[in-house]
Amino acid sequence: MLRALCLALFWATPLAAQSERVALEWDHWLAAEGNPPGALVFTLAGTELLARESGASVDVPLPLASNSKAITALCAASLVDAGKMHWDDTVGDWIEGGGPVTLAELVTHTSGYWPDSTQGPMADWRGDTTRRWQEVTANVLDRPKQEGTRGTFRYNNENYAVLGLIIEEVAGDWYDAACRARVLDPLGVTTADLSPDYGGFGPWGGWQMSVRDYAQFMNGAYAGADPMTTPHADMGDGVSYGLGMVFRAGSYAANHWHFGALCFEDTGLGTFAVNWAGRYTIVAAYGACVDGDAMMALDRSLARAVFAD
Repeated sequence: MLRALCLALFWATPLAAQSERVALEWDHWLAAEGNPPGALVFTLAGTELLARESGASVDVPLPLASNSKAITALCAASLVDAGKMHWDDTVGDWIEGGGPVTLAELVTHTSGYWPDSTQGPMADWRGDTTRRWQEVTANVLDRPKQEGTRGTFRYNNENYAVLGLIIEEVAGDWYDAACRARVLDPLGVTTADLSPDYGGFGPWGGWQMSVRDYAQFMNGAYAGADPMTTPHADMGDGVSYGLGMVFRAGSYAANHWHFGALCFEDTGLGTFAVNWAGRYTIVAAYGACVDGDAMMALDRSLARAVFAD
């Protein structure tokens, strides 16, 4: 009994220090960005170590922006696993006039679709829950010539708009209902829904979820997953894009991460989700539009907090 207590105290001390460092780095980063409202959850092997509320709740659904893509990708993967479609199916197999781009190319942003027709209209689609993925798909397929290079990674919301429409065709259900039943419900996620403000962006950026639930989602879907066994695209420098997440393969387990951002003239928001080595997960949401340098600063500072000696 005494030995067990000593071991518990031995582990509690470094974990407490680790959580304190995460909280401190998070607070410093928020301050550097003007103290927007934020919420963060930090877990180890699925056990919550820290829930930090800085003007936003860890239990209230918050817009996920592009972290919605992970839901879409896993939803597509579930249909592949069920034998209802295949990664080498083409868009044309499921949508009339869809052409030769494969579902694997959609999920990894290697379709060659370009430019991204969602970027301008999203500002006008705010607050309107009209499902825009059918409209976006029509725009993509009506384009006389794609300006991207097929087979080369180029991040484009259109890929996930088309994938969302195909999910509806294959599942015979609305996109969100199909993905809730196939992905979110099995993982015990209860706060997810299409956002009343951004739900029209659906498959590429329309979901909302609490950061606590998204941490559970990350732990259930990506912790310990081998992304090399599913479609993935080289992004350079040892980094790849897989099922809705960026990843770097490791000797123990891959690191998975993704940022989401919605930026408009009058407002902005962002999310960050990461799982390191299948063990540590952090999910953060913040009410600000931040640039790429700030995103990388958040990633570095939280990694430093978790892995400092």
